[in-house]
Parts: sequence; structure tokens; C-alpha cells
Amino acid sequence: MKESAFTPRVENMNNILKKEGIDCFFVTPSSDMKYLCGYSIKGDERFLALVLAPGHEPFIIANILYELQVTETPITEFTYWPDGEDPFALLKTEMEKRGIAHDTIAVDSSMPALFTLQLTSLYPDAEFVNGSPLVQPLRIYKDRQEMDCMIEATAKADIALKKCMDKGLYWIGKTESDFMAELAYEMTCLGLAAPGATVAVGANAAVPHHNTGNTVIEMGKCLLIDFGGTYKNYSTDMTRTYHFGEPSAKFREVYQVVLEANLAGEEAAKAGNELQDVDRAARDVIEKAGYGEYFIHRTGHGIGIDCHEGPSAGAGETTIIRPGMAFSCEPGIYLPGEFGVRIEDQVLIEEDGSTKVLHKLPKELTVIK
Repeated sequence: MKESAFTPRVENMNNILKKEGIDCFFVTPSSDMKYLCGYSIKGDERFLALVLAPGHEPFIIANILYELQVTETPITEFTYWPDGEDPFALLKTEMEKRGIAHDTIAVDSSMPALFTLQLTSLYPDAEFVNGSPLVQPLRIYKDRQEMDCMIEATAKADIALKKCMDKGLYWIGKTESDFMAELAYEMTCLGLAAPGATVAVGANAAVPHHNTGNTVIEMGKCLLIDFGGTYKNYSTDMTRTYHFGEPSAKFREVYQVVLEANLAGEEAAKAGNELQDVDRAARDVIEKAGYGEYFIHRTGHGIGIDCHEGPSAGAGETTIIRPGMAFSCEPGIYLPGEFGVRIEDQVLIEEDGSTKVLHKLPKELTVIK
């Protein structure tokens, strides 16, 4: 394996496998594979896997179609199969040639049943276990390269949303889908892959995971945008809520409560605290304002290769906040049939233990008129 940022990750993974008594780990295209070797091409019906085994050199088995992509990884050993041949027979031969045991086999949790069933038939006497939970503790704490990717991702997201919102009243009469398409375009132009968004107008914003549709943006209505993409495999996740035209006193009140909750949560996001402290700090603000029943989700979630990773900033989560952790702080108040407000930032705990709020777009209420 070539020396790279992935080398210690594979070494750490092999140490965990050895400690757990697992002979080998088959990792198909997934977030785990991105973390362990950087391969980010979406999987298909052709079997492709990174094979890790303590004491053995890692290798990738892939269809010949993907030779150019897999050789871009730091892995140096490969075995290829063409369409029409049985990759599982080839895998078995390769395992035997390398002397890799298979009494206990781990597979990633994203592996399609199409492959898992073939593997269990190939090794009927083996014990199969879920390997992904063994990778998760490693993925919680980002290294410098990972942190820099997330910093760059969030900076690009800020620019993309600002470009859209700078159009101001242009959006009146346009739909949620129109806005989402424009935002996805801006993110793509800036190099953010897999752009996605929840765009919600007015009462739709009271549905935390609203399905963006054809509701028209109007004066007198709020616009909630929860969006992100990936940069070099690392995610950005951010929410801002705007208002077109003069908002009601109630909207202003709710917005201010959510803003104070967001700031309180970020203030509690300090190394040495527990993740539940972030949730408690934000939730206390909303409950004291009388809106506790309308804050219906956790305050945050881990962010990394996946937009939603563990552990969460939620009640009962006693994980200690440490350098390298990244998570969202996104309190919200959702009033069914009226409107919703959510303000979300991505928080990173730097190597020196300091807290960095990655998004720089203003959080104070912006009224467009």
C-alpha cells in the first residue's frame, strides 16, 4: 500500500480486526470504503471490494471496467475479472493464494444482499459479522486532511447560497424546485458534488424533512433552505431561514428564539463537554420561551463522509467532545400550518481543542423586500 493519509486508517482497522478475532473484512463501495482507501465510485451489480486481513497486504477485486479508478487509490494489489466470469470464484482463489483465513468474515453494512448471499454460499461455515460498527469509532475523529476538506466544503456552500439569495425578489413567483435547481447548479459550479437541498416555503417549513415541490415563493412567506454537497468525499450541511416581505411579530419572536438556541448550543460545543450538553443548552432556550413541544428532533448529528453520522448531539449522548469531531447544531421550531424556523451550522473541534463554526453566512433574520 502506498504511503498516504489512508495508511494509518488501514493499519488501525487491521488492529481492530485482529483484536476482535476477525480474519478478513470485505468492503464494497460505501462510506467505509471512501474512508479506508478513498474509492468513491458508486457501486453497481458487478462485485467490487477492498479486502482487509490482519497480517496481509490489502487488495481490491474489481471488474476490469474499473481498473483506472481503483488504481487511483493507494492500494497497490489488484485482481480483475471481466464480464461473464465469476468474481466470487476468483475471490476464493485469491484468498487461498494469499493464505487468508475465513472463519470469521466482516462485511460492510452497505453491502447489497446480492453480494452477501454469494459470499455466504462461498463460505458456508464462516461466521459473518457487520464490520461497519468497527469503522465508526475511527471515523468520528477527523484527521487534518479530513478537517480541511470540510472547511473547504462549507466555504463553497456559503458562496453558493449567497449567490442565490443575492437575487432577492427575483425569486417571487418561482417555486421551491426552481430554487433547489439553481442552488444545485451553483454548488456544482463551485466543485461540490452530490448537491441536495430541502427548500420549504411558508407552512412547508414546519415539516422538518419537507419534500421540495412546486410551492410558489411569495411575499409574506418564509423560505427555509437545508442543503449541502460533498468536497473530496466530505460533507457540508447547513440551514438558513429567510423571510420575503415584512414578517409578523410572531415570526420574529420565533426566529429570535431559534437564533439564541443555536448560539447557546454552539457555546456548549466545547472540548471536554458531552454531546448531550449541546442539545441541552439549545433545548433549554426553546423550552423557556414556551416552544419546547415544537422542537421535535435532536439538536445535531455527526458529519463527515456521510452527511449524517454518529454520534448525535442529542439527549442521553454522553460521548465526550474531543478534537477532530464534527457535528451540526440545528435547533428549530415548527408550527404546523404556519411556518418553521431552523438555523444550522457545522461545528468542528480543531486539533488544539478550539471550536470552529464553519459557516460564515449571517444568521440574523434577513428580510427580503
